[in-house]
Amino acid sequence: MMSIHSARTNQQGYSLIEVMLTVVILSIGLAGLGLLQVNNVQNTYNANNRALATNAAMDMSSRIRANMQGYGFQAFANIDTGSDNNCTNNSDDDCTPLEMAQDDFNQWNDNIAAILPQGSGIVCTDSTPFDGQPGATACDGTGNNVIKIFWAETATFSDETVADDIDGSTISQVFSLIISP
Repeated sequence: MMSIHSARTNQQGYSLIEVMLTVVILSIGLAGLGLLQVNNVQNTYNANNRALATNAAMDMSSRIRANMQGYGFQAFANIDTGSDNNCTNNSDDDCTPLEMAQDDFNQWNDNIAAILPQGSGIVCTDSTPFDGQPGATACDGTGNNVIKIFWAETATFSDETVADDIDGSTISQVFSLIISP
């Protein structure tokens, strides 16, 4: 009888090269997961800022609706500076609609600066409220009454930037809301 010898392997475990290759592949995968987690945290933070900007715009819209007499007198038309007229501590009879509008704007802008990074806002009339120019606070004085809120947010890999350019840099953002009381 003829015996056929099969090639037998005498391996008793993994070689050092196989273990090192597995460790390298696992390291690359874990580094990718870590980068994904960092990107996720940045995107969550930016989404939160956008929600805060939306709420702040709605807050100003409510303030305008509460002062319809001031809105009728165009007190909110191109307001870019506010002053603390202490209207909230006085009765409504002590403040004119313009003073109330300035007081509301001052409080609102202070709130935006407190909740958004480099946050500020304006209320104005603008024919191009959604012109896509973050940081462009200028309004042309015609068209719709609009609330604009500006802030800076952290750049992420999902933005249209090169990965090497993202080192904690910021991108200017704008949120616009047309007022229709």
